[in-house]
Formats: sequence, C-alpha cells, structure tokens
Amino acid sequence: MNTDVLHEQRPSRFLKQRIECFADTLAFFSRQTQSKVAFLLQLDFWDWEMDEILYAVANFSEREKAWRVSGHTANEMLIAGGIHLKNKAIGSYGPSTLSNRVIAPQDDLAKLVCRWNELLSECELMLDPNCIAQLVKTGGNALQDLTKYRKTLTS
Repeated sequence: MNTDVLHEQRPSRFLKQRIECFADTLAFFSRQTQSKVAFLLQLDFWDWEMDEILYAVANFSEREKAWRVSGHTANEMLIAGGIHLKNKAIGSYGPSTLSNRVIAPQDDLAKLVCRWNELLSECELMLDPNCIAQLVKTGGNALQDLTKYRKTLTS
C-alpha cells in the first residue's frame, strides 16, 4: 500500500485573477486610439498598478512559506509582531493544513509584461516626434518615448 501523499502545485488564484483582470484592462485600452489616449492620461496610475503586481509575484514565495510552518513557529512569528492567539488556534495550524503547494503564476505574469510593453509601443506610435524634437530643442518637457514605463521580469 502506497501511503505517499502527492503534493501538486497550483498557481495562486488571487494572483492569477489579479493578472487576468489587469490583462483585460490592457486589452480594453488597446482597442482604439481614444482608449490609448485615456491610458496615457492615467499612465502613472496604471504603471503603479503594474509595479504592484510585479512586486506581489516577486515576493510570493515568502508569503507562501506561511502555509508551511508549524503551529509553534507560527505562534513565535505572530508574537514577534504583537499578535497573541489562543492555544486552540495555534494547535490547529500547521503544514498539513494545505496539501497542494501554491506557486506564483509566472507564465501569466510573463504574458502580462509582454502585453504591457506592447501597449506602450502602440502608444509610442501616437507620439508626435516633430513636436517632441521642438520642445527638447527649446528645453521643454517632453518624453521622447515611453521607455521609463517598460517592464522586465527579474528572477
């Protein structure tokens, strides 16, 4: 009789849904020029949102460890943060409470980063190079491209 427990991996549902929602948003902004202009008007906000997703995925393995500690270790960690639980709560917590290991949805994130950068490229085509050149020449404020908003995946 085989008593080995199969520990499969699955992507974090929360992060996967967050990435999918953001991808839908980028698809919306990609549809027409008017939407791209609205995207550019809100670019700093969407850039911040994208950075938040990148951060959440990059640091996911640290948060996932919370599901792998014993009740005693969890209790020590909580007490260090000023949180004190009843013994019953501590005793019921442990690594056996979760059978499938949860991982960050790296493939979905890679597709999202690609789509983000594609949308930026589409928006760059709308920039007026003559106006930008004139502004730069006279010391005006103008982005020559959207490079500062591009994202890369780091490991």
